[in-house]
Amino acid sequence: MKLVSIEIGEKFRSLHAGFYVDFHSLSEDSLNDMPKFQPFCFVGLNGSGKSNVLEAIAAIFYHLEMCVAKFQPKSFEKYFRREICSVDAFVLKYLTCSHNKKYYVPTLADLVTISKKKGEAPVMTSSTVMGNFRSMLLYWAYPFTSKQPIRDMSLIPPENQELPAPGKEYLPDIVVGYSSGENEILSLPFIKNKLVHFDEYKEAVIKDYAYYEPETSLVYIDSEMSQAVLLSILLFENEETLKPIEKELDIKGVRSFRMNLNLHRLYHEKEKRKEFPILQQLEPQLSKLKKCASSWFSNSDIMWLDFFVDDNTKKAFRDNFNSSLDLFRLFQVLYELNLRIVKDSIKEEVYSSKGYYTDGKLPTGSPEQNVFYFLDYLIIKEDKETQKSIELLLRNFSDGEHQFLHTMGICLMLKERSCLLLLDEPETHFNPGWRAKFIKVLNDSIKAEGGNNMMKEVLITSHSPFIISDCMPNNVIYFEKDEETGRMSALSADKLGFKTYGRSVDDISQRFFKYDLSIGEYSNKELENIDFENIDTLDDVMNTKRAIRHLGDSIEKDLVLARLNQLLSKFKN
Repeated sequence: MKLVSIEIGEKFRSLHAGFYVDFHSLSEDSLNDMPKFQPFCFVGLNGSGKSNVLEAIAAIFYHLEMCVAKFQPKSFEKYFRREICSVDAFVLKYLTCSHNKKYYVPTLADLVTISKKKGEAPVMTSSTVMGNFRSMLLYWAYPFTSKQPIRDMSLIPPENQELPAPGKEYLPDIVVGYSSGENEILSLPFIKNKLVHFDEYKEAVIKDYAYYEPETSLVYIDSEMSQAVLLSILLFENEETLKPIEKELDIKGVRSFRMNLNLHRLYHEKEKRKEFPILQQLEPQLSKLKKCASSWFSNSDIMWLDFFVDDNTKKAFRDNFNSSLDLFRLFQVLYELNLRIVKDSIKEEVYSSKGYYTDGKLPTGSPEQNVFYFLDYLIIKEDKETQKSIELLLRNFSDGEHQFLHTMGICLMLKERSCLLLLDEPETHFNPGWRAKFIKVLNDSIKAEGGNNMMKEVLITSHSPFIISDCMPNNVIYFEKDEETGRMSALSADKLGFKTYGRSVDDISQRFFKYDLSIGEYSNKELENIDFENIDTLDDVMNTKRAIRHLGDSIEKDLVLARLNQLLSKFKN
């Protein structure tokens, strides 16, 4: 998919009514550029609304997924209303492709406009002009002229719950969220989504009908999901696909791991005496895992599956699962079963929440309370000093390495899928060298998985001038707050006349972050405190030079030295 624009119709967080972001235009030049790898980078000072836009987009797609879903658990029906979304008025436009996704090109794309008015449900219509603030979903065929017929789509699934609503076909296959910050605000729609998945699964167990995978598209990559992503690609993908991970992180593969499954029971809400094995609906998938395992053990309380990974193990996984994404989806379901400990009162609070809600508000189960977790997860890594392979537990990797794995892994896994990646400051734990190469690594990962860039849209919020320097000016969106009105604006660097691609990081820092120094303010203060008015002699000059000798080289120091040298020449004469 490719985003065209988003307009917020009612105040949302720091975004005022009428806030607008232009992404891709529908000009010939823009359409020709879409197959290229060009992520959008949101930049600006803290509090300028960058993360709020990612949050709004996630909330919108969560709402739409709930609208089109063929099945909603009864526990959720009490809290979900089609007419109410946390972003309660918006117009979202994007390109997608309903057919022939493998060869996704602009001429095969559909222009979709989703609009919602406050207090009204999103609906599908064929009679509304683009941009009008009426509830609608428009379908137009390329080249997107008003003369083209508009197809009606429905966001309401059939009553028999056999199929999702027709509008499901025009939503992205996967919406991925990732945030590296402790105070992130992106996860709320994804947390709601996970709870829905669990309740959906629980109802399937109680009513004894098949459950294959989560119905909705939202996936939040936290530390647990990161493990699942990495394992899925290391077991499934070939050496060529995995080259970016080997090159950047020296990872050669996975040596071994254990899957620990606690065989807990589920209880009927109304009949507490009636209990069900929690893994009952996953027996077919668990049977596949047993076929792939080196050994396994089970009693009435627990199941262990041990995997010593070699070529035969990988072949077994490829024989039993369709793709790395297929395997990941199973891990996703298993992890979501850990939500069995979440009480109904907490679910109610989460479902009804329109505000900030982080992972910290959900209880974390102990190993005994969880249904699923990995043990002895050993990764083969090359030691650069000795050039020998070593085995490390995944938890031994640094925060920066984990961040790389999050983003690279998900890119390598999403082959031939229409997807939207929402990455909120993914570089916070990177050293400057890794920040400088992040965009290149992201591009290498997407290239390695062999997909088409037309099928992927990547939105990044960042404070890194290095990342901005690798993004095209029409894809760098600058967020700025008007100090008098408090209103936010978002314009591309191209419209601001500022060429970002290949630009000096110093220039970028000055333009977007209002910082014109090449050194920190603490050390700069030493230079600013030099009292030139009282340097009256040759000795004063030499003493001042000696006093700043401990400072490293910088432009700021050079300017001070130049001024001192002028005084030196003056006193010598």
